[in-house]
Amino acid sequence: MTIAPSPPRRWLRRGLLALFAALALLAAIVVVNTLRAPSRQLEPGAFEPLAVDDEQALEHLAAAVRLQTISPEDPADFDPAPFTALHAALERAYPKVHATLTRERVADYSSMYRWQGSDPDARPIILTAHMDVVPPGDLERWTHPPFSAQRVDGALWGRGSMDDKGGLIAILEAAEAMLAAGITPTRTIYLCFGHDEELTGAGAQAMAARLAERGVTAELLVDEGMGITDGLFPGMTQPLALVGVAEKGYVILELSVEHPGGHGSAPPEHTAIGILAQAITRVEDQQMPASVAGPFRESLETAGPEMRGPIRFIATNLWLFEPVLLAVLLGDETTAATVRTTTAVTVIEGGVKANVLPSHASAKINHRLNYGDTVQDVMDHVIEVIDDPRVSVSLVAGNEVSRLSSTDAPAFEQLARSLREARPEIAVAPTLFVGASDARHYEAVAEQIYRISPFIMDEADVARFHGFDERLREEDFMAMIQFYGRLMQLE
Repeated sequence: MTIAPSPPRRWLRRGLLALFAALALLAAIVVVNTLRAPSRQLEPGAFEPLAVDDEQALEHLAAAVRLQTISPEDPADFDPAPFTALHAALERAYPKVHATLTRERVADYSSMYRWQGSDPDARPIILTAHMDVVPPGDLERWTHPPFSAQRVDGALWGRGSMDDKGGLIAILEAAEAMLAAGITPTRTIYLCFGHDEELTGAGAQAMAARLAERGVTAELLVDEGMGITDGLFPGMTQPLALVGVAEKGYVILELSVEHPGGHGSAPPEHTAIGILAQAITRVEDQQMPASVAGPFRESLETAGPEMRGPIRFIATNLWLFEPVLLAVLLGDETTAATVRTTTAVTVIEGGVKANVLPSHASAKINHRLNYGDTVQDVMDHVIEVIDDPRVSVSLVAGNEVSRLSSTDAPAFEQLARSLREARPEIAVAPTLFVGASDARHYEAVAEQIYRISPFIMDEADVARFHGFDERLREEDFMAMIQFYGRLMQLE
């Protein structure tokens, strides 16, 4: 005798079957989406490499790195002598450039060059770099002295080799090689080299103002940015050039606490420093919400078809896996900065003596704004999470996220193709540049602004920016020259 299943068991079985069918359908959709996602990489075209004397080019870079063009924390400590020496060194190293291009000294120590193109109707290009470097810090922590420009293990070591004398010298090497080969650019080219990017960018602002006065509107501006990442982007087995189509804004907030002082023998439950410490902990523990939006979403959509492993399924199906991806990216401090406004407590002050209660304590917090967040959003968030009337929050300085440049513009295609012609083994994708550059000062004179430092950067190299043991691989430097030469020959 067969006993029919009870109604509850029948409904449970039907529900499970429906669930399995839905999951199977969902899995099929994910697989199909992944397999059908087309590559967005442009095929590199034919490009005749410039004839460059590698040893001479590297010596020119070494000579520049040896000059201590430091932007000090206190502008009153600025030493103009190394900058004057660098100008003279560039004149000696690039005689054809200085005989052919017009050069102007701007804001005392910045240099702006103009190279007249053969087609007066073609819109110009602006290439920028900066001469100044940050202080080297503790000299004992450098494997090679920071201004020795030693060439060891296939790299040139020294402060400014990556940021940003490598880019500046590569641009001039390309221009000198073009002139030696009798090549005149179709477009008029402006080379803008600032002297204080690591401070206020006054040099870049002055050059941009001068271009605006002359009615210059470039189709394309290229400045420093992120490198060609190797092993940093999840799922990528080939190097990935991340081109910044915008850069993060920044907010510096000051938290301050005023509290009765007194002798340390009769303290309150919380001193000014203790109250401040609680506020800092809350700000660090409750950071701004993360989001895969804007330029970084486009990074994933562009790089997704080139990825390998499970991350490829995630990147090509963000409509389903975005929460999973956020969790993965937030698990690493390097990738976390790409999906949220960062929070860094950088300065803290308070107390004058071990047995005296502090009457004042303060801290400065540096935030780098993610796409979609504003200066006011950060202010409101910090005040809300601290939730303590004893702590005042004030704005020290701030800039909004820069203007977003288009990845659909012909200029982006030309840039991406130039990168792949100089280095065919790489992939190219847009992103939000997590740092700050002089590029933001040129928005009034350039239609599209892109940021890329075209050298390979692995996990160990990330800490070299503004850190110790900065270096530039010689192979990368030579490829940079070809890249800038390709850009300057754009039709």
